[in-house]
Amino acid sequence: MGFIPGRSLPWVAGLSLLPFFLQFLGLSLGNKLGQGLCGSALGVSEAEAVMYGLVNEYYLYGQLFLALLALKVTYALALWVLRFMYPDRDPSFAPVVWKVGVGLSGVFLLLFLVTRTLPLPFVTPLGPALLSPAPLDPLSLIMVLPEPFLLWLYFRHRP
Repeated sequence: MGFIPGRSLPWVAGLSLLPFFLQFLGLSLGNKLGQGLCGSALGVSEAEAVMYGLVNEYYLYGQLFLALLALKVTYALALWVLRFMYPDRDPSFAPVVWKVGVGLSGVFLLLFLVTRTLPLPFVTPLGPALLSPAPLDPLSLIMVLPEPFLLWLYFRHRP
């Protein structure tokens, strides 16, 4: 695919996969680096979290980031598959693939900025409430640092 040349594809795929793998550091180094973007949502279903009282106010936002990280991993793997399917030419849907990549990275970066700077809506038994912004821990910052470079690569190789 011409919009991501051969030398840039490993960078794009690697930078798309990096936040997902960095999130696992939150399981082992959570007390030093923080829990990352997904927080306590990683590895615990909502039913179990409610049953054992593990749900905090940021749990649903952690699930949202977890779903977004899964989409980014799926996108990175799809890029590699498309490279093997179309080794010498762009597919007719290359602009759509490019827009999906830019959209995923843009939403990821925007959601991070919104959840770390603005009050977050939360539903309580007494009605809607606003939470303080999610805590900014070192791991979540490390997870988001590659996104501007990834967006730069996307715009550099626009179809």
